[in-house]
Amino acid sequence: MSADASAESAAEQGPTSAAEPIAPEDRYEVVVIGGGPAGLQAALILARQLRRVLVLDSNRPRHSATLEAHGFLSRDNIPPNELRAAGRESVEQYETAEIQFAQVTRVQRDGTGFIVEASGVRGSRARRVAAERVILATGLKEHFPDLPMLRAFYGTHIHSCVVCDAWGKRDSRLAVFGVPEAKTLAYRAAQLARIGSHVTLFASEEQVPEVDAQRLRELGVEIDRRELEDAVGEKATLTGMRVVGGDVVPVDAAFVLPSFEAQLSYLDEDIRPDLTDEGFVAADNFGRTRIQNLYATGELTAPGPEVLIISAGKGARTAIAAHRDATGF
Repeated sequence: MSADASAESAAEQGPTSAAEPIAPEDRYEVVVIGGGPAGLQAALILARQLRRVLVLDSNRPRHSATLEAHGFLSRDNIPPNELRAAGRESVEQYETAEIQFAQVTRVQRDGTGFIVEASGVRGSRARRVAAERVILATGLKEHFPDLPMLRAFYGTHIHSCVVCDAWGKRDSRLAVFGVPEAKTLAYRAAQLARIGSHVTLFASEEQVPEVDAQRLRELGVEIDRRELEDAVGEKATLTGMRVVGGDVVPVDAAFVLPSFEAQLSYLDEDIRPDLTDEGFVAADNFGRTRIQNLYATGELTAPGPEVLIISAGKGARTAIAAHRDATGF
């Protein structure tokens, strides 16, 4: 049987039985779950300390619809998939580092360490490995307002990161809106007031109190209290936001504030870390959770989504903490 056929067969069969012993080559000092900027940066730091590290990445990034990543020093305007590919290349040049596309299905406690099970993706084999430490770097799942056509424009004309994407929409007519529980819409509108030619904030009084709305009006922001129904456009170009009742407010681009969810169902219940009130993984400034030898980094930890270079920096800091903890000093 060919190597490719063997890998395909293993992926179909799923992880091996929990009763089977784990081979020495499947034992790692650190397993990083997630291959975005935070996870890859963590792996790079650990590899440079001669730690044996495995990155398991489902290859389903949150920014898959985004055409360019911005604000990353020396990589400004790079497509996110190219940034991730460059990161993998940097990590894989180290002999103690390994990266595999795989969907983690279970993490369970094994003494002071962990057993990590993953199903293969993109033709890769299923894995069952042992890890002395695990770093969670899986990012977050976005939940958007219920607008039927939002996804059609997301990543091109509708964005979620003002710091990342507002510069490219300067001197445009901009809209700002978010999920019902959004708390920072006023701040986003104030940011955009210096960028756009005209800014319309769609927000209820619960989202943006009238006292804040008045301050925004003084900055030139129009406050529209009507409920949004959909995004509209022509030939894949956003032209407006339609409110309930049918009126369309002309815009050239929009910024949406989604809610976010940390997906941790693959962790056995006894090793699930605490969450903050906002739903992020509770960890110290270095990514240590309340679970011994379990770390979280990047967007998973407060304050949540940030520009990619900050996520990478958090990954580096967490890797340094994991390395230091492993030394025992």
